Amino acid sequence: MQPLKSTDPKQIGPIAIRGLLGYGGMGRVYFGLTGDAEPVAVKVIREDLLGREEVRARFFRELDALRSVQGPQIAALLDASDETDERPWIAIEYIRGLTVKELVETRGCLSLEHAATLGLLLAKALADIHAAELLHRDLTPGNVLMSREGPKVIDFGLAAFADGPSDLTGSAAHLGTPPCMSPEQVNSPRQISTASDVYSLGATLLYSLTGHYPYRDRVTAARLLKISDPNSPPDLDGLPDQFEPLVRRMLAHEQADRPTVPEVRAWCERLVGSQVNAAIRSLAVGNYVERETDPEQAAPPKPVPKDLSAVAPPGSVIHRLAERLRREYAATARF
Repeated sequence: MQPLKSTDPKQIGPIAIRGLLGYGGMGRVYFGLTGDAEPVAVKVIREDLLGREEVRARFFRELDALRSVQGPQIAALLDASDETDERPWIAIEYIRGLTVKELVETRGCLSLEHAATLGLLLAKALADIHAAELLHRDLTPGNVLMSREGPKVIDFGLAAFADGPSDLTGSAAHLGTPPCMSPEQVNSPRQISTASDVYSLGATLLYSLTGHYPYRDRVTAARLLKISDPNSPPDLDGLPDQFEPLVRRMLAHEQADRPTVPEVRAWCERLVGSQVNAAIRSLAVGNYVERETDPEQAAPPKPVPKDLSAVAPPGSVIHRLAERLRREYAATARF
């Protein structure tokens, strides 16, 4: 958490704002307290983007998604402003645990049992999301928080309805987090399906077990080129043999070659064994680390590579996409 600046709001709706949790290309997330002293995460649109209809449309799409989907592994919507408010806001349950990405970075990779349990619970979360006829489109180690009750999926800012093309693929919106983006998100973002979320779950499981993503290139354009190339297989180095067949299928280039969410869930259940409840408790207790709330402890942002011309010609589709992603993620430094 970072301390508030003079330009930050001290009150959003009925919520007293106490600190800044994070920010990205389009919005900010604050830590706040309700009138009952309940901690919440409050998301708002950046002031300079409030007048842009496509940004507001994406914001309210996230609100609609949160209203539509419920589940024990999904961060709950607690309150929200009216859509007519000049500066709309969304309040979501505040989860003190680290993200899977932070957990792996600070404590190392998950054990086979814990990774299988993580896969099982995230497959359940995706089943709840897809049952609401939604696609998450941005499932990553940075968007899974390890709470006292186990993993919680957050950030529905890119959620799309599964029954048609998304209107969020224009020039003003990024398409996902590059390390976990599926090939179709790079090549044809208007033609994605639930299989795209399966790919992202596979990338998340790979990271939790090995500490690396399917493609390790630090330059975004190079990574996107490999993701979109059917002849560039993902890097599965370090992946335990028990997970290799599943993750390889989840990261298949063609959507039709990937397992379904129920198949992923069944595979993970077999890996966990008969003591599912005990495994879930072990995952939650063994990997819950309460987030440091001292602003002085906030880590500095990681540098983002700038040299794109070496891997993609300036003006090309990949170069333009990578440049937009680089600018937006320079603020969040999530990968």
